[in-house]
Amino acid sequence: MYLQRYSKGNDPKTDKGNATVVMDRLDYEAKVQRLLDSGTYRKLPRDPTPAIERRVNDKLLSLQRKDVLSRPLYRQLRSSSGLCPIIFGQPKIHKPDTPLRPIVSTRGSPTYALAQHLTNILQPLVGQGVHHVRNSKHFVEQICQMNVSNSDLLISFDVESLFTSVPVKDACAIILERLKFDRTLPDRTQLSPLEIHDLLEMCLNSTSFRWRDTFYRQTEGAAMGSPLSPVVANMFMEHFEETALQSATHKPKVWLRYVDDTFVVWQHGAEETNNFLRHLNSQHECIKFTMEMENEGSIPFLDTKITRTAQGSLSHQVYRKPTHTDRYLNYRSFHHPSVLRSINKTLVKRAHEVSDQIHLRGELEHIKRVLKCNNYPSHKICTELPPSRNPHVGQPKARVVLPYLGAASQKIQRILREADIEVRHSSSNKLQSALTTHKDKRNSKDLPGVYRIPCECGKVYIGETGRSFNTRIKEHKAHGRRDERDKSAIIDHAHTHDHRILWDESRLVTRVPYWHQRRVREALEIEEHNTVPQDSGLQLSNIWLTVLDKEANLPN
Repeated sequence: MYLQRYSKGNDPKTDKGNATVVMDRLDYEAKVQRLLDSGTYRKLPRDPTPAIERRVNDKLLSLQRKDVLSRPLYRQLRSSSGLCPIIFGQPKIHKPDTPLRPIVSTRGSPTYALAQHLTNILQPLVGQGVHHVRNSKHFVEQICQMNVSNSDLLISFDVESLFTSVPVKDACAIILERLKFDRTLPDRTQLSPLEIHDLLEMCLNSTSFRWRDTFYRQTEGAAMGSPLSPVVANMFMEHFEETALQSATHKPKVWLRYVDDTFVVWQHGAEETNNFLRHLNSQHECIKFTMEMENEGSIPFLDTKITRTAQGSLSHQVYRKPTHTDRYLNYRSFHHPSVLRSINKTLVKRAHEVSDQIHLRGELEHIKRVLKCNNYPSHKICTELPPSRNPHVGQPKARVVLPYLGAASQKIQRILREADIEVRHSSSNKLQSALTTHKDKRNSKDLPGVYRIPCECGKVYIGETGRSFNTRIKEHKAHGRRDERDKSAIIDHAHTHDHRILWDESRLVTRVPYWHQRRVREALEIEEHNTVPQDSGLQLSNIWLTVLDKEANLPN
């Protein structure tokens, strides 16, 4: 069985609730396999990640040599021991038979850093059309003064599987034309429109991933999970809707869109709605819409429910799907108080932004009941609109993220605040991490971190790597074959004393993604183990040595 927590919070992009989904393992795997056999994906004979990494790095190196990319930016974007993305399915609990939404986790892949950089370049171009909706608050601002007649219809046209349907070649061509007329582009990058286009195509066409022990490539559209996909989908849809609306025989009175969802006021009668739907579906072979009509004068859009009134205006309130559980972070959870307060603030802020005056009181009462059900004390529940953040307040000179330890963390926070250091808290020990996950686990040999290589004499070599453990071990072995003792302390030790290295017992001690943390952990492991003569790396503060001595003297 798989026990999965499916939560997307209160972001207006999603309204799926917060639930724990229990699925039969075989049923889950069968649904993923049906997705992979749908024709959108093609099976590959081997892992294409090394080839993709070489292609990305060669392209970036050529741009760096042209002085288009600075040396620091080149080092930031280039990939080293990139990981193959992994696919998993998110259950759509609001739909019959609970189908899966395919998500490709691209973090750590050869194109991830480049995709993020391109997203930052392209993001200012998104939302320049008159039909674009930024979020629920912006949508409510658009409709609050709107009037509709009795003959007008409220309709929603939604794109089926937009991300996996976006025609990559056409989308890149549209973006290239937009970039050519973007006068602010030189302020964001030294890359030319054509160079951005080429990098964009390379990222979007590098859509391989792994499912269990088999590798696949997405043959159509953009992968859900890539930083680029929302930007590319938005820019394509802006061009699509402009062309479709201009060429339509009957045009809607109102057309507002958030990514793949639209809110439409239609004034040409019900008999013409199907003709307009056919017109939309004839614009591009890859893009197909479904249509939802108003029900009893109401229709949902994002997390807003819109209802026509007798006076011809549109009322609006917070909308929750029938599958919404009203489950939020429990007040008894071991989290920093500011995290718990933010749940209350977020719900109240959304209520004031989305609900009109008729529905606001009812929504605030609902929030009170829900928070009490999540063990929030009555005196901790506030329904007043939280004050806006003062934009003139200076930024702290530094920020740190520390694990939350209770009262001690709050004392540390007060001390650091006096030094103008902002503290954010993380909670690493979560119940979710202890439950069986539906995601493929990466092999520890593919991860960065601190590792150990033992020798037959009982001594070990401790090292750290930001690349994969497997790659670093191969490098040590290569140093041994070439007798490069100066490049590997364990090789030098083995050759000097004629010892045998126990390669099969080498292992990753712990996964540590960040360089400074790896250096600290490496130094701690060196201090704890009987190591071969090697560079001790980071010099530990005496406070660490005191802690280690105390741990060593603790009773078993």
